This record gives sequence, structure tokens and C-alpha cells, in this order.
Amino acid sequence: MRTIAEDDFLRLLAEKGIGLHPKYPKSRALDFAAGSESRFWQVPPEPERRPYFLATLIDLMGDWENCYVWRHLGAWPTPEPSDHDRINDAVERQILRGVRIPLGTNAIVGFDEDERDGLITLLFSTTVFGWSQPDDLQVVPNHGRSILHTDHHGVVHVTFPLGGELQAWVTKMAEEGFDLPEELPDSTFKRPSWMRKNP
Repeated sequence: MRTIAEDDFLRLLAEKGIGLHPKYPKSRALDFAAGSESRFWQVPPEPERRPYFLATLIDLMGDWENCYVWRHLGAWPTPEPSDHDRINDAVERQILRGVRIPLGTNAIVGFDEDERDGLITLLFSTTVFGWSQPDDLQVVPNHGRSILHTDHHGVVHVTFPLGGELQAWVTKMAEEGFDLPEELPDSTFKRPSWMRKNP
């Protein structure tokens, strides 16, 4: 695993036609400059299904050599416990140490293809312990054909350039038992245009 500074990361993405979403600067969300489309999938409630769900998403990214992970609204947890720590914080910190995350920094981390299990472990931990926006992660493979975004609402978004691989992902995810949701994860979640409204 390697680390990369934010400025270098954003320059690298700009070469792939990816940048910060101009309409939502405070969210620091990544998007395709020439237009995009996205879908989201519900994270399985059963913890034992989550690694397979996440592995399916990662494998659908195709022939990537490395994936970059950005905690875009906050730094990684501090390496030392505080007086306000909960047991969840302690467990998460142990997992992040095991994956060799640079705790206490805001560095972007890059996973090589042979570190796939570590990447999936990081995403798994986020689906368990991520409860607010600063915990959300954005993941971009080096080929830049998709952007994965873990969400504290219990879903994972994937964004594609217009005319990209969206339909192939939807089809493959359904084949693996992960259909697109028909309901919003909660009442604060904005309904996307592709999701039909309740009758």
C-alpha cells in the first residue's frame, strides 16, 4: 500500500476527466467532468454477506492495477485513543492498523491489485463503523472508468461516465443477488431520478 497527497491525487484524476463536483463543492464529491450517471446498492444487513458484496463491486471495476481510497471529508482516525472513545472506535482502529492505514493523516491510500483483500477489509470496516459523512470513502481505480462511494446511509454508490459501464454493472450485480433497491434507505435520502416513486 502507498500514500499520495491530495493535490497529486486530484491532478492524477484530472487526467482521467474526473474532478470535484462543481455543483456541490462542500461535499468534495468526485464526478466525471463530461457528465455522469450513477446507481447505488444497499449494503447487505448480514455481516457475513458484506465481503462478497464488496468484492463483487471491486471485481466489476475490471483490470485495475491499483485503487485509490480517499476519506474526502475527514482524516483517518487518530492513532491514540481518547477519553471519548467507544469500543467501536477501538475495534475500528485495530482493523485500520491491520490494513496499514496511516492513522491521524488525511492521506489518500493506494492499494495494488495484490492487496485486494486489504481494500475489501477497509470497505467492510467502513460499512460497519461509518455513521457520518466524514467516514464516507471514495474509491477510484487507476483506469478511471468508475467511482465507488461508500455512504453512511448504508449504501454504496457507483458513478460512471455517460455511455460507460453502468448497465453491465446493474446486470452483473443482479446476477450475483444484489438487485437495485426499490426503496430509499431512510427519509433523509434524496430520491434519484432512476428510482421509481411509490404508488
